[in-house]
Amino acid sequence: MASNPKPLPEASNKVIIRSAKDLKPMVVGVNHLTSSVALRDRLYLAGDQLTGFNRQLLRHDTIHEAVVFSTCNRSEIYLVTSDPQRSRALVESAWGSLKQVSEDEIRNHSYFHVQTEALHHLFRVIGSLDSLVLGEMQILGQVKEAYAAALQAGTVGFYFNRIFQCGMRLGKRVRSETSIHEGAVSIGYAAVELAKKVLGDLRGKTAGIIGAGEMGELTAQHLRKSGVDRFIFFNRSVGSAERLAAEYSGEICSLDAMGEKFPDCDIVVSATGSPDIVVRKTDVQDSMRHRQGRPLFLIDIAAPRDIDPDVGEVYNAFLFSIDDLKHVINENVEMRKNASNKAKLIIEEEVARVESWLDGLDVVSTIVDIRKKYEEMTDREVRKWSVNQSPETQRQLEVLARSLLNKFLHQPSIMLKELGESGEGPTASYYAARLFALSEENEDV
Repeated sequence: MASNPKPLPEASNKVIIRSAKDLKPMVVGVNHLTSSVALRDRLYLAGDQLTGFNRQLLRHDTIHEAVVFSTCNRSEIYLVTSDPQRSRALVESAWGSLKQVSEDEIRNHSYFHVQTEALHHLFRVIGSLDSLVLGEMQILGQVKEAYAAALQAGTVGFYFNRIFQCGMRLGKRVRSETSIHEGAVSIGYAAVELAKKVLGDLRGKTAGIIGAGEMGELTAQHLRKSGVDRFIFFNRSVGSAERLAAEYSGEICSLDAMGEKFPDCDIVVSATGSPDIVVRKTDVQDSMRHRQGRPLFLIDIAAPRDIDPDVGEVYNAFLFSIDDLKHVINENVEMRKNASNKAKLIIEEEVARVESWLDGLDVVSTIVDIRKKYEEMTDREVRKWSVNQSPETQRQLEVLARSLLNKFLHQPSIMLKELGESGEGPTASYYAARLFALSEENEDV
């Protein structure tokens, strides 16, 4: 069992950022590649628990921002931190204590990335290159929800705001500029895509689902999303189909009565565990006599087969097997892999853009220190020359001084920002501090 960590200190008045080099993005997480389903289930975070964990992490003085992201295939904790190793240990301790999982078990089945590697990982997740199914479409929305939850919890600042906004842009670019999301790569989805090619628009169609197992249910989900609005569930045990019938507002029919309902079906999906043929050629021939020439699409995704292969000989009956679907899926997987190369280039571009912004932050504190020093100098001179002057003259002196200060500092500030964005921030800050004599007042330089 997990050890009991010491209570975390209350939030301190942390400076959001002193220098970019002092703060780093990091991630600790588990996914389908590093851990079992059982462990992912145990570490899953949702709802109030997720919000509370976000806030709990910020009680530590080395953690400045947090976004916790959890789905069935991954749970990840993204942090902005001044001490990645210490923050990693904190996450493992707090996460383990909350979910009753040992810290060693988390560390042995998790990944840990800092700075550039953390950005690459986040953007690969958003771009669906790190998903169980390459190119799956739900991940962008899930990341958006996690980011929104962190915003609401008050655990996101300007650092993650910028990074996650860049991530959202990346996700949209991957969708619009590549074909990584196109083509069926699951049995159920492939079945529905084939049905569309045979029958056209599926809105208003009726689907018969033979078998109440997972494959049949997944196909039903895809069919409903494609517009099928009537379902008939055929099963040996009527009771087993009751849940599906309730969820899909469908009818229940025993296998023995298939002949009565087959004429109503436009699509038949069979996915039982029967060792014998369930749908015979005569069953389909009889139903076709009552269909007035309407085509019937049949998909057999059972192993062994549920539908007699001779059904494919019946006029206007279109039969496809699981082998047909696998051929389509394999082609689409290859297409998505090719598209992923373009997605990788987009990720590299967006990571470079974020790192350029981060490099520019190296000079922010230097620019602030320069302005602070010379504003104080300006204020002293204005007070000196305002003695015995009228209020109007004092106001004019203040306006003149501020105007000159802004003009004098404008170009140096622009140049420092450009040097920072080109990767020369630390060097530029060092020489600027010497040129503007900041070292006497700022020992951090």
